[in-house]
Amino acid sequence: MSSELRDLIQAAWPELDTGAQDRVIQFHRILAAENEKQNLTRLIAPKDFVEGHLIDVRELLKSGLVDFAAMDLGSGCGVPGLLAAAVGDGAWVLAESERHKADFLFRAVREMGLSSVRIAADRGESFLQENSVESVVARAVGPVERIYGWLGPCSTWNTLVLLKGPAWATEWEEFGRSKFRNHLRLAAVHEYIVGAEEKKRTIVRLARVPRGT
Repeated sequence: MSSELRDLIQAAWPELDTGAQDRVIQFHRILAAENEKQNLTRLIAPKDFVEGHLIDVRELLKSGLVDFAAMDLGSGCGVPGLLAAAVGDGAWVLAESERHKADFLFRAVREMGLSSVRIAADRGESFLQENSVESVVARAVGPVERIYGWLGPCSTWNTLVLLKGPAWATEWEEFGRSKFRNHLRLAAVHEYIVGAEEKKRTIVRLARVPRGT
């Protein structure tokens, strides 16, 4: 499986050096083993893993929309934050309130020797009450209105970077009708296509609007 996975990694992200490829393969191995104990992700088969996880991380890092240090909100299986740390240079905080998932993240980070990663076994807003990051990154956590409802009272972050699917435009329109509509502005959008089915994905960067403006 590792040779098949390496071929897929090289095809999807040819700029990755051998060391980064090895860390991706190591992460996949650790994730697959843990997935037999607890349901972390359905994207374990090499092709599914690359198209469903690695390409999101590739586009997130290439987009330049994340400022570091960054928090991965509701990190779950470690994507995007842990996988991004395995192939990039930025410092990450993985916030995960579910104990079994947080325990997995602790073990994975320790086994992979990722010194740039910190685990917050708590809700993201609880961590942000006493700690600061530049960007909060979230994938498959919920709509922007809900996320901002959690994080808005914390003044310890500057940008919200969300990985979204084709329904993003509708979600942003709904946010524009919410009570938080004047709290965030759309700063940048990065769109890309994945797989033979040409699934559309979107990464958005939302910046906080200073109060009183």
